[in-house]
Amino acid sequence: DKGIVFVFKINDLSSLNISDEDVVVILSNLLNNAIKACEKCRGDKIIKLKIVIEDNNAIISVKNTYENAVIYENGEIQTTKILDTDEHGIGIKNIAETIRKYGGSYVIQNDEREFYFSIMIPLVKSDF
Repeated sequence: DKGIVFVFKINDLSSLNISDEDVVVILSNLLNNAIKACEKCRGDKIIKLKIVIEDNNAIISVKNTYENAVIYENGEIQTTKILDTDEHGIGIKNIAETIRKYGGSYVIQNDEREFYFSIMIPLVKSDF
């Protein structure tokens, strides 16, 4: 409906140790942000989603095209949403909190055309 090409890679997730609710927190925030960014693109609109188990880790990544500049302040991405700014910008914080809950980590990267959010969560939670 929005002209976005959606590419995904998913393998056997039967050993995934993340609750359904937490998967929803991660995916809904990441995909909503990716869709909003793609909607603003005049050129290619592409979202790539990867959810796989590799080397005893759950890998969840979203890569999407975007056009507007990504604004960082104090090492955090700032919302570009104008309305209800008090309620925006909490999505990435919710994702980060959920990742920490499982002893995972994440990386955010962007170049002039693509935004990339990658999460790695160990299948067995470490007590360190």
